Amino acid sequence: MTSMQAGIQLHLPTYSHVPIPDLIALGKVAKSGGISQIWVTDNLQSRNCFVVLAALAANIPISLGTAVVVQYFRNPVDVADSVAAISEIMDGPELSIGLARGNPSTPLFVNTVMPVSMLRETAQCLHQLLAGDEVTFSSYPSLASYFNFNPSGTFRLNFQPKTPIRLYCGGNGPRSMAVGGEFMDGLIFGGEFKAVAGTGRLPSVLRIFDDAARKAGKKDGAPKIAEIKLSVSRDKEAARSFARNPAGRRLLNLRRYGYTPEDILRLGVATEDMDILEKAGQESTSSGQFTQLVTDAMIDAVYVAGEPDYCRERMVEVQETARENGFQQLMFSELGPDVHESLKLLCDEILPAI
Repeated sequence: MTSMQAGIQLHLPTYSHVPIPDLIALGKVAKSGGISQIWVTDNLQSRNCFVVLAALAANIPISLGTAVVVQYFRNPVDVADSVAAISEIMDGPELSIGLARGNPSTPLFVNTVMPVSMLRETAQCLHQLLAGDEVTFSSYPSLASYFNFNPSGTFRLNFQPKTPIRLYCGGNGPRSMAVGGEFMDGLIFGGEFKAVAGTGRLPSVLRIFDDAARKAGKKDGAPKIAEIKLSVSRDKEAARSFARNPAGRRLLNLRRYGYTPEDILRLGVATEDMDILEKAGQESTSSGQFTQLVTDAMIDAVYVAGEPDYCRERMVEVQETARENGFQQLMFSELGPDVHESLKLLCDEILPAI
């Protein structure tokens, strides 16, 4: 049985207090501890994802990636010349570019029009540009309109990437998964992975991506990355507290994505508790008050959260679920209240067991 690869996601909003030199130091610890790929997020209020990737590439010989580039924040010309330039620093390991519409806060900053068309055209355009082909902007009407490209204009990069660059679909809705299977090289299943698996829906959701990939002639299948929300600390309560608010937010997202009360019940979460949380979210309750309404069952539905022994046991189960569903990598995200402690615990006490 082949071993499962391990990656980490540097969730830049969570690490707003960590300057780039310290992110580099964390990356070095990760590589020496058995991590095979480092991913960064794309958030407008945080450090620029391409600047962080360039800094990591210049200091650590490791595969890198974005999980994910937001299709509305960066036009494909900007993405193509940025990642191709970063590839010159890497010169070998894979650079993986996840694409999606972003998190629920994206519409606070930009208009999120035509999400499926934008995802499809961004993937197609990037494939052409990174292959060294010339693109005609009229072939991408959604992109041309959104980014004010000259419809009659053409564009080609004047240099070539020096390392493999692959596109990964970060959108997990049905239509996005179909686009990803047809037009991209792989799939990133986001932070609701554990919860969706717990509802029993994961195989049917993945089938949309796999069917589209097969129809597109990808007979060997496309690689899949599972984002695992982890919060580990010697201090159990600190680990649980760190996960409480985002766990509640992600469960509410599942409701908005069409997951039923029966689905949520399968996760061990009471319907009445979700109703109370939903009402609090709608009433703009303070963050502290919202957090108090998130139950332990809600945390466990989304996160692996607690002390190292507990997390290690849970991760053995999560890994098996991922393997059974065709995933090749677990991408650990957020990690815990003290990222330095949590990363060390992940590498030293959890990864050896999985």
